[in-house]
Amino acid sequence: MGKYLKQAREKKSYTLEDMTELTNIEKKYLQALEKEEYDLLPSPFYARVFLKTYAKYLNLNISSLLQLYESSQMAKQSSTPIKPKIEAVELPKRSPAKKKKISSLWLIVAIILILGMVYMLFQ
Repeated sequence: MGKYLKQAREKKSYTLEDMTELTNIEKKYLQALEKEEYDLLPSPFYARVFLKTYAKYLNLNISSLLQLYESSQMAKQSSTPIKPKIEAVELPKRSPAKKKKISSLWLIVAIILILGMVYMLFQ
């Protein structure tokens, strides 16, 4: 499909710079379309939008190009190994009552230490 886009562009004697001005699509994205390097595009949504726009300015059949794109993406997905999803696990939060118990325990320990130091000073 990428070669087809490039041939259609060259047949009309357009450069990539010309197409960038006509379509308002960055040159690097037009090159990615012509090389079928869809991973260089911002997202699959933009790939479809860019293809529609590019095809429109080259007077190509938009639906045929989109079908080719979709089938190439489906073939790519079926050949790509499935990566396991890593999900974030939320750790259990301490309840306010438990926090209060821990705070109280530290307060008691601090008071005992202070009383112990005062006792040692006055002996």
